[in-house]
Amino acid sequence: MKKIIKHNYEDDICYDLLREKFKHLNIKKILLIQPPDSDKKIFNFGSAKRGRLWNYPPYGLGVLAKRLQNENINVEILNLNNEILKFIKLSETSEENFDFDKIWIESLDKKLSEFEPCLVGLTSMFSQSHEITKQLSQYIKSKNQDTIIAAGGVHITNSLVDEKTFEKFVRDLNCVDFFFTYEADLSFVSFIKCLNSKSNFDELGQMVVKINDEEFIFINKKLHPLAKDLDTIPAMELMEISELSKYGTIGSFFCLTSPGTKISTVISNRGCRAQCTFCSVRNFNGVGVRRRSIQSVVEELKILRFEHDIRHIMWLDDDFLYNPKESIELFNSITKSNLGMTWDCSNGVIAAACKEEVIDAAEKSGCIGVNIGMESGNREILKSVRKPGTVENFLKAAEVFRKFEKINARVFLMIGFPGESYQMILDTIEVSRQMALDWYNVSILEPLPNTPIFNSMVQEGQIDLENLEFSEIRYNSGGLGKHKQQKRDMLSSEFSEAFNVTDINSIPPKEKLDDVWAYMNYHLNFKRLTQNHSKSKIIQKKKYVENITDLISPENCLALYFLGYLEKKINGKASLGTINKLKETLRSHSYWQKRFDEFNLSLNDISSNEIHWTLLEKKVNPEVAQMNHAAL
Repeated sequence: MKKIIKHNYEDDICYDLLREKFKHLNIKKILLIQPPDSDKKIFNFGSAKRGRLWNYPPYGLGVLAKRLQNENINVEILNLNNEILKFIKLSETSEENFDFDKIWIESLDKKLSEFEPCLVGLTSMFSQSHEITKQLSQYIKSKNQDTIIAAGGVHITNSLVDEKTFEKFVRDLNCVDFFFTYEADLSFVSFIKCLNSKSNFDELGQMVVKINDEEFIFINKKLHPLAKDLDTIPAMELMEISELSKYGTIGSFFCLTSPGTKISTVISNRGCRAQCTFCSVRNFNGVGVRRRSIQSVVEELKILRFEHDIRHIMWLDDDFLYNPKESIELFNSITKSNLGMTWDCSNGVIAAACKEEVIDAAEKSGCIGVNIGMESGNREILKSVRKPGTVENFLKAAEVFRKFEKINARVFLMIGFPGESYQMILDTIEVSRQMALDWYNVSILEPLPNTPIFNSMVQEGQIDLENLEFSEIRYNSGGLGKHKQQKRDMLSSEFSEAFNVTDINSIPPKEKLDDVWAYMNYHLNFKRLTQNHSKSKIIQKKKYVENITDLISPENCLALYFLGYLEKKINGKASLGTINKLKETLRSHSYWQKRFDEFNLSLNDISSNEIHWTLLEKKVNPEVAQMNHAAL
């Protein structure tokens, strides 16, 4: 196998190669494709049937489509993720009869036949979409070898600009003709203008041109959209905005909205001030934060509300509260507009930005949920991963959020950092307990290409590049995530004894992290449901636990048990449906029987009307037995 040759655009040879590559190209019709979130090997039919899988609007493609429309290009968007989820929700097909590939192939064939695009653009945001992006590009070429294929997105960028993964990546996606790195809404349009002889090669930037299987041209010139470029409102008429939340979920707080609420997304700024070593946002968006005009953001919200009946928004920003003064101004403008919308910040905010005056304005403008990016409560780990926050910042932010009961405040935690000991994880647990917020989303580190932590782990031999599978690099939230079944079956030890080790300063082996995750999830989330809360908070928690039992993990007996507890606390007794479901699941799953035995839990705790909820609290959490329940 020949070694791949990489030309820098500045080389004289590049001009001749580009002229030869571009000479027959003229683009009038472009099809932009949102692939399924995963390939069939990791697709979860049951989760899709319940409506649990993500179904985000193709927001970036919508912005790109609008810019192309402004250049008089005929453009359409095909959201294959929505096509699959819609088919599953609306059809009577069973998992045994479901053909994942058939659905996206039929949808793609129909669109290719009807629209006849000159160029197809694929977006790949996350590593788990790698395999399906590869399959799509191969299939499109098999239908018509002359169809030009371009690809971009976060996963594309991370894999291309990282020297350690570049060669493996381009050989894998050998049917793609052009790759676009970083934000492509300017560079892709410049590329199309160049092809159509409306500009010259000097306008090109942020792209990789495939000359042949062993020869590529890198055009590194940055064309990042600046603040003045960010006010483009997506081409919503191409994005199926109004139907997406019917067939899947959007954001982390959808369960707190009314049934049937239409949900969509908006972005108010791009970039992040932080330099977290495990995150690729800064590498993709560049240094700093660029903010849209408030006028443009509010205009987009009005279009969503009054033209598409959207009643809830998830902000896509990675550093939503970057500028406190401008954040308050935005929130006040939303409040004055009387849109009748609620919103959440699922991507996480930086704790230091959560000032009381900011959160007060946020709540008044419709905020119902915020995730705080904490990751660790250990000072050494926070410093090593360059987290823009201190333990004091986290505790102060928590103090602020506890004043605003309408806002469901959750925290992102992460375990498995290089060098992280059991004691360091215990520090995280202790700080989390002191914060006393609504829920803790615990995940295990997944090192992403083109991040400092990935590079250091490669150097230290903790990542095997030779056997690296891009699609195996996944975002997950432990045992309740997309791969809950696999995670659950991997739990090997008594997780109630996860920290019962000889040396508390030793580093947990990788195979033990799932047990540590399970321990944290029980003690930080489920067990804390028995603590004293106001009635509004209990209702919030009940909605979230119902979300677990209905959508995320219907067989999770801990969730069913504590749902019964919350029902008992609110109504005096658990519902018959919860009792029967818990009974049946315990009967058929030895795994959960074992876990219940570990924690001295019993179906009788929930099913017996003889046992009052205060007695359950004494049993589950003896230290709260004396708590005041006057709030109810």
